Formats: sequence, structure tokens, C-alpha cells
Amino acid sequence: MIIKKTAFSTLLLFFAAAAPQLQRGTQWQKEAQAAVAAMNANDAAARVAALSTLHEDFPENSRVLRNLAWVRQQAGDLPTAAALLRQYAAMGLTLPPDGPLYKQLAAAGLTSKIPQLSQNQLPVINGERVFTLPDPDLLIEDIAFDPASGRHLLTSVRKKKIVSCNDHGDCRDVITSSPKNQLDGMLAIHVDAKRKWLWATTAGMEMQEDLRPDRKGKSALLKFDLQTWKLIKRYEPNDGKEHALGDMTIASNGDAYVADGDSGDVYVVTHGRDELEPLVPAGVFVSPQTPALNDSETALYVPDYSEGIAVIDLASQRVQWVKAASPVAFEGIDGLYFSRGALIAVQNGTVPERIVKFRLQGADAVEGFSVIEANWPELGDPTHGTFTGGWFYFIANSGWNRVAEGGKTFTSGSAAEVWRVRLP
Repeated sequence: MIIKKTAFSTLLLFFAAAAPQLQRGTQWQKEAQAAVAAMNANDAAARVAALSTLHEDFPENSRVLRNLAWVRQQAGDLPTAAALLRQYAAMGLTLPPDGPLYKQLAAAGLTSKIPQLSQNQLPVINGERVFTLPDPDLLIEDIAFDPASGRHLLTSVRKKKIVSCNDHGDCRDVITSSPKNQLDGMLAIHVDAKRKWLWATTAGMEMQEDLRPDRKGKSALLKFDLQTWKLIKRYEPNDGKEHALGDMTIASNGDAYVADGDSGDVYVVTHGRDELEPLVPAGVFVSPQTPALNDSETALYVPDYSEGIAVIDLASQRVQWVKAASPVAFEGIDGLYFSRGALIAVQNGTVPERIVKFRLQGADAVEGFSVIEANWPELGDPTHGTFTGGWFYFIANSGWNRVAEGGKTFTSGSAAEVWRVRLP
């Protein structure tokens, strides 16, 4: 959560060096550092070369593609810049009309040649509002559904609690921070209805209320009794690094898969060992987000906020990266969910922010995509969702766009909303 909300706040910050990784990550770090050096040196030829290499190796990253088009235009190569912008537009993406990048490209006569950029600004609305949260300052992150009570459970980062709401928006606090059970910002949440457990994650974050200095960078996976709300067990990394256990999913056998958007780790708590253990070697991911199991629960899809979507074969723990035959943007994914041979992604790191369906072809290839929601005011900054009764419920206007850089300032605004959509 921490990484993904601040990674793209400026053009250059996107290319900030990531933590050392294995293989693909090391390659990303090396090439991103070269891009930063070229940008800082204001060397036109070096910028084109560095971004061209980055785009060749990470073609599903829309921001690399967009920035390469920009530096090509600055270098005077308008035909190539236009071709790159067409690929960017084919991803369903656009440029903010009042932004400096758009203005420079428009001044060069490029944007008028690509009408799809404007078409991608049109609203796509397929869902319906279910309810609005009562407090605009909750900073809502994740949602789960409890079939026993028929109520939605949502995590509040800022207020450090979990709230329970019905479809009419009648909400009450069910888990709050106390001296006996201290919580920090509440992030992921998942209901294990079979075992009557409620899983959640918490992390010490700047944007939460009353952050104690010693809690910053501390994080834990929590297991509660779903009926009494009592804490059953707390799982914490003990490697001395800063952590933000932010997103997770639970298998039908009770195994919990947890992604750490700060340290880059992906953990598993198996039902047999009941301990927090690394699933893949440290450094494979930069900022992993919501894991998603396929129907057979043999593969785990893990979106990385910078690099794209990985698929882990759980038997061998082999990691592969999902590819696409046509232009598709895989970065900026916060929530990811598997549904009928497709991946449903909540992308709040793309322009526009959106909910999109990626159609899978095999385990590690995407044959195309369709936009489900985009470009409507109440969508705001969407985060996560969950499947319930044939609907996909998702959080709109979460409040993350009101968090200033670094998380120390949170401005007032409208409350988060829960929407739902039936997927085709």
C-alpha cells in the first residue's frame, strides 16, 4: 500500500531505483538507474536509449511507453513518438489534458493525430452504488463479505479499525485498537467462512492517526475469531526490515498468502505449520500487491506495482511473468482477482484509474482486455474488491488521493463508497 500510492507522483520518481532483486528485478533496477542518470544529465540521446531498453524489456509498463514517446518527441523523432502514443492509447489509457506532458505532445501536433487518447477519457460505468461509508476520514483499503451475517467488512487505514456494514450503509465498529490489542493502519481483510476466521493485516503508516514512532515500518498478519472478534494469533516478520503486509488471499484449505508492498516479500501461512514463511526468495518482487489463486489453486498470480503480473506455480514455486501479444498495461495494479479464466484488476496507478478484465490465454499470457469501470467522478481512487453472490463489490473513492506525499497529510473530502458490478 505504501509503495503503490507514492511510486508515480512525479515523472522521475517512477524510475527510482528499486531494492535489489533476482533476475528480472535486477534488470529492472539496472535499467531504471540508467534512465534516472540520463534524465538527470539532460542527455537526449541517452534518455532515448535508456527508455528504449526499458520499454523493450518491460513492454507492458504503460508509463515507460508514455515517457519514451515524450523523449522521442523532444528528440525530434515525431513519427516514432506518434507510433508509441498509439500503442499507449491502445492500452485504453490517456493523458491528463492539463498536464505538462500532454501540453508538450499537443504542441508538437501529436495528440490530435491519435483520437483514441480522447476517447479513452470517456466514462465507462457498468456498476451501481451500494452504499456510502458514514465517515469521510476512514481511508478505506479493503473489503470482504461475511456470508453468515450478510454484512460487508472494511478496513480503515486512518482510524485503525475494521467496520461492518449492511447494504444500506448502516455501519458499526467491530475491531478497534486498544492497549491490549494494539492495531496500526488496517489494510487487507479476508473471511474464511469455513473455519470462522477473519484474516487482516496491519502496518504502522504515516497516514494513520496517532502513529507511535516505534511502530513505523512494523507490520503483522492477524487472525481473528469471526464470531467474537477476538484475536487468535498474530504473525510478524522478524528479519529487522521495515514491512507493510498489505494484501492477501486465502485458499480453500486455509493457507494464507500475504504480499508485503514495502519489503517486496510474499509470505505464506500454511494450515499445517501455521507460521509466517517466505513463499519465494527475497527480492523477487519490488512492491507485490493482492495475490489471486486460480480455480484449481495450483497457481498464484501476484501483481507487482511496477513490473507487471507474475504467476507462481505453487508446487515448484517457479515464477513466470505474464505477457501479452497486443498492447496491455500491467502496472499500477492494486487489487487482483481470478474469475472464469480471466484476471480482474483494480488499477490505481494508470491514467485513467480503472477496473479492467484481462482475458487469459493459458496460465501466463493475456490475449486482450476490456475496461469495466473508468472515468467517472465517484470512482476516485479505487483499491480492492471481492466476489459475492455473482457480483463484484469494489471500493470507490477510497481516500488515497487525499494523502499527500509521504502520508503525513490527509485532506478532507467525500466519503468512500462501495459499488458492485456484474461481470460479463
